[in-house]
Amino acid sequence: MSFDSSPSGRQIGAAFILTACGGLLFTFDLPLLRLSMADQWTMVFVRGLLLFSTLSLGWVVARMMGDRAPFLAGAAGIAVACTSTLGNISYIGAVVHAPAANVVFLIALTPVIAASLSHLILGEKVHAYTWSATILALCGAALITSQGIDSGHWVGDALAITSAFCSATILTIIRATGSKVATSLALGSLASSLIALTFFQIAPGTLLGTGAFGVPTLLWLALNGLIVMPLATVLLARGPRLLPSADVSMFFMLETILTPIWTWMLFAEVPTPRVLLGGMLLILTLLAHSWWRLTVSLRKRAELTAEGS
Repeated sequence: MSFDSSPSGRQIGAAFILTACGGLLFTFDLPLLRLSMADQWTMVFVRGLLLFSTLSLGWVVARMMGDRAPFLAGAAGIAVACTSTLGNISYIGAVVHAPAANVVFLIALTPVIAASLSHLILGEKVHAYTWSATILALCGAALITSQGIDSGHWVGDALAITSAFCSATILTIIRATGSKVATSLALGSLASSLIALTFFQIAPGTLLGTGAFGVPTLLWLALNGLIVMPLATVLLARGPRLLPSADVSMFFMLETILTPIWTWMLFAEVPTPRVLLGGMLLILTLLAHSWWRLTVSLRKRAELTAEGS
């Protein structure tokens, strides 16, 4: 593997902080899309185009400052771009076709999937506690999707799970290669935008219409695609270069916890009891697992420090 397998404590701490900031920004993605009040394929088109433009501009600026990273990082970059394309489309489809709580709770499966992929593909050892957390998290997801089947929005739930799988796959690819893939994610955004433009009906005229709170639709989407999501993408993409992908994906829990709060405050969208039960099982399981992982990491670091002295 090309990533640094023995990062310093300072590097690990910085990676945790940057990834946490990225996860926090990501919690505003769904509310901003909902606030735009645009249709699914118009959102895919505009969001993808704006993300591509912003991330590409960032790459140009980085090149001017001496960064020699290629725009497309070889086979890893292609894999990330393709996976990102599917993830973008499935995520927005989930936002449109399922309640917000269902979407974010199911996306919380990302660390579970990432741990499994890291074990199967990278050969990273998975502790028995992680497998136990996986089983409990899947039970929580089963409760949520059963509610989706009963309520008729199972398609949105399936798209949310697809989005979680794509995110976990991208994190695993970054972990395996150590590649800088922010621009590959940009290409995925562009591809999803072109798919929306070519194969589905978009309504660009609605962008000048009024979204939530009297703000034009385009401004909500611009806030999402030009500021919030580019920053979140770059920060989250840096984490797996120093941290295990399963650990990085734990920061997606911020979306699981905070996004339902934002949607409740903005749209008065209250989750059903079954969704809340499944979501609480997911959150508590992942929080307990994160605490255990952090405790183990700190203990190992202390042992290494003691040996070095």
